[in-house]
Amino acid sequence: MKQNSQEKKSTRYCVARGLSFLLIATAIFSVAQAQSVKIDSNYANWYYLQRMEYFAKTPIPENAIVFLGNSITERGEWQEILADSKYPIINRGIGGDNSFGILARMDEIVKAKPKAIYLMDGINDQFRNLPHDVSIYNYRRIIRKIKQASPKTKIYLESALPINETLTTEPYTKGKNIRVPALNQKLEKLAQEEGIPYVDICPLFQDENGVLKPAFTMDGIHLKASAYIDWVNFLKDKKYL
Repeated sequence: MKQNSQEKKSTRYCVARGLSFLLIATAIFSVAQAQSVKIDSNYANWYYLQRMEYFAKTPIPENAIVFLGNSITERGEWQEILADSKYPIINRGIGGDNSFGILARMDEIVKAKPKAIYLMDGINDQFRNLPHDVSIYNYRRIIRKIKQASPKTKIYLESALPINETLTTEPYTKGKNIRVPALNQKLEKLAQEEGIPYVDICPLFQDENGVLKPAFTMDGIHLKASAYIDWVNFLKDKKYL
């Protein structure tokens, strides 16, 4: 009986030890796998560079209201819709830009000491499959750069817009809309942590399933020109503008 008991103890020890080695091996594999994920941080393509050349020749006046982001921002006729503004209205959108590209061009923006910046980005990060934590890290650096270089500038962090994949044609857009709500949740949390307003514009343009309504888009990603009027009216109604 004594020998059988020792054998049982030995067996349990071996099993436990085997499980420990398995857990350690799994953890090591997970870390290695995470480290092997390639982050696509590219942004300085030909379109980005020519837009930057344009910006260099059209400096931002002081005390301006700046709309900052990607093509969704760039396509907005903000100056026309806000023609009655007593402050200069500046469009700093670049089609195809991502959080890395916006961060890289913040010096040109903050040195003008804008009155307000409306930051809206995110969908291009999703198209590149960037982890949300990477996007949030870049957002935080953008926000803190503004705070440090232009502390009087009011920062409005706007939600990333959903897309409508039934209308998109490019393969890289497929399966990406499902990632938008989780990103927006983290953006809202970031805004709270940084003490800045979070502006959720999604309810304006999405349906009950979180999909961009066909009435507001032609290609499933970008907004129709008239949608920006609704956007601006929303900002005014909520006292964000």
